[in-house]
Amino acid sequence: MVRPLPSSGDGWMITLSDMLLLLLTFFVLLISMSSFDHGLLSEVFGGPRPGSVGVLNRGTAIPIVISAEELQREVRPQKDLAFYRRLSEPLSRMLDVFERRLGKALLRVDVIDGNLEMEIMSDQLFGTLDDTLKNRGGETVRQLGGFLKSWSGLLEIEVYTDNFPLHTSRFPDNNVLAARRGERLVTALEKAGTKRGRVLLAAYGADRAVAVNDTPKHRQRNRRIVFRLPGWAHEVGKKG
Repeated sequence: MVRPLPSSGDGWMITLSDMLLLLLTFFVLLISMSSFDHGLLSEVFGGPRPGSVGVLNRGTAIPIVISAEELQREVRPQKDLAFYRRLSEPLSRMLDVFERRLGKALLRVDVIDGNLEMEIMSDQLFGTLDDTLKNRGGETVRQLGGFLKSWSGLLEIEVYTDNFPLHTSRFPDNNVLAARRGERLVTALEKAGTKRGRVLLAAYGADRAVAVNDTPKHRQRNRRIVFRLPGWAHEVGKKG
């Protein structure tokens, strides 16, 4: 059976059906694009790694978790840290004090790409959900300030928190808490003799976690301060 062709007056119906089909396709694509795997996105777009200087970041919604294996692969020391510790008497004295007073709170000391990095648990420096330096925190900063008298280069400070939902009048979010803690450190170092112009501060808040925030221990691991002296190994090597 041969169907008759639509008359010229029926053309609008064909145009309407095409438009409805395009709209249906658009909504299907919109729904499919709004449903994605955050874990996969985090894995593919892992973002910058520790060691880069950042700025106050308020917008990251996907946690960037860096495994210990990844961190280890990024460590490219020119020589063993013990070599630099023997070579630099001020560093050796400061680490001796830190190890006695901080113990396990001194999470990490490394020479990475020629930069000296010291990572300290922020719970030992600051009060809970606060930017006030504890007595131990103030003493730690004074020791660091004494060590920096033997260093003429820059000091980079990175402040991290866990992802505990923080909403107070003083600290609207973790980024503000990290920034306030960083400013406290800079002020304390200035009192200890370090010029403010030599300090670069980055407050990352809950971004760039090193552990998933699923247990109290992991949350504590993410609450940390990193002090970095860029180019330290090169300068010490020249003196040696």
